[in-house]
Amino acid sequence: MNSAFANLFLLLQQRVQDNVPAITYIDQDLGQINPGVEEFPVTFPCLLIDFEDFKFKNLSEHVQTAEGTVLFKLGFSSYSSSAQMATEASKEAALNFYDIEWDLHKVLQGWDAGDYYGHLDRSSAITQKRPDQLRVRELRYTIAFEDYSTKLETYTTLAGLDVSPGIVTGA
Repeated sequence: MNSAFANLFLLLQQRVQDNVPAITYIDQDLGQINPGVEEFPVTFPCLLIDFEDFKFKNLSEHVQTAEGTVLFKLGFSSYSSSAQMATEASKEAALNFYDIEWDLHKVLQGWDAGDYYGHLDRSSAITQKRPDQLRVRELRYTIAFEDYSTKLETYTTLAGLDVSPGIVTGA
């Protein structure tokens, strides 16, 4: 893969798969659990990943820095009641999604994807208001990286020394 986003997606997918076994489905967010979808083509709990609102700044020689948000949608199927009159078992089942979210956060917060990527920092967590029985938490983490894919190739000739790719000759 050449794309910074494709590589970051694969790194995130592997990190979650290796460290949060309760999440059974990890993919790009292509609208699989959007409100209005009648049959969800995922297994639950699922994690859908997208990149949003990335801003780019030029450095030099066409190198850019990028900073934006990774959106993680953590989806759960119908949940149990956590009402005060519910049984303890029902409450535990109803609130289990928070434990899975917490486990996910612990493997993402501060994680450094290496190479050109910075580390992840949580910026927000909200619950989607939905007309169906899904519970969806949206977790946003900021990240920055440097994009060298369009860097200019430069060659320098020094007095008496010609430097070209793979060849050095003296005068």
